[in-house]
Amino acid sequence: MKLYPKLVTSIARDIVHALMDNRDIEVEEKSIISARTDFEAIMNEYIRAERELSDMAKDIMASRGWSSSKFQEAKKIAANSRDLPLGEDALDFIINQMIEYMFISPHFDEVYSEDHVIRKRMVNILRRYLKMNQDVDDEVRNRLKHLQEGTRDWDIAYAKTLEEVKRAKGLI
Repeated sequence: MKLYPKLVTSIARDIVHALMDNRDIEVEEKSIISARTDFEAIMNEYIRAERELSDMAKDIMASRGWSSSKFQEAKKIAANSRDLPLGEDALDFIINQMIEYMFISPHFDEVYSEDHVIRKRMVNILRRYLKMNQDVDDEVRNRLKHLQEGTRDWDIAYAKTLEEVKRAKGLI
């Protein structure tokens, strides 16, 4: 799962408004921005922790003499050592944190719906945004069909093309 920092504010806004519009939660008008900020903080913390995992993965690869093709394996090792979920598990992890926080935050006045109802709304919104990551990756890979994946040339071209596509889509 890849959350883009530039999208965090939009995701938090959409979640809070969807929950309010469906009367799942009650938030006073003066606390809406603070409620969104609470959700943003949860997502930003996950982004920070995931960056830390990537750095750890690079260290693992260097210490074991692994090529860049084993990055995901190294990242899984790092994630297991930190008990930080990746992929679909990360989605559940973030949503669980948001739901738990609604019950302790002073910015959420009332939670009316059951967890599974709130979870479903959050998942739908997060998946819509996360689909962008898959679309970006597909576009980059489509542009690099002429290179063999796993080679040094492919890694360099992938990083460069990824940045170009993200910039074109306003993600960085």
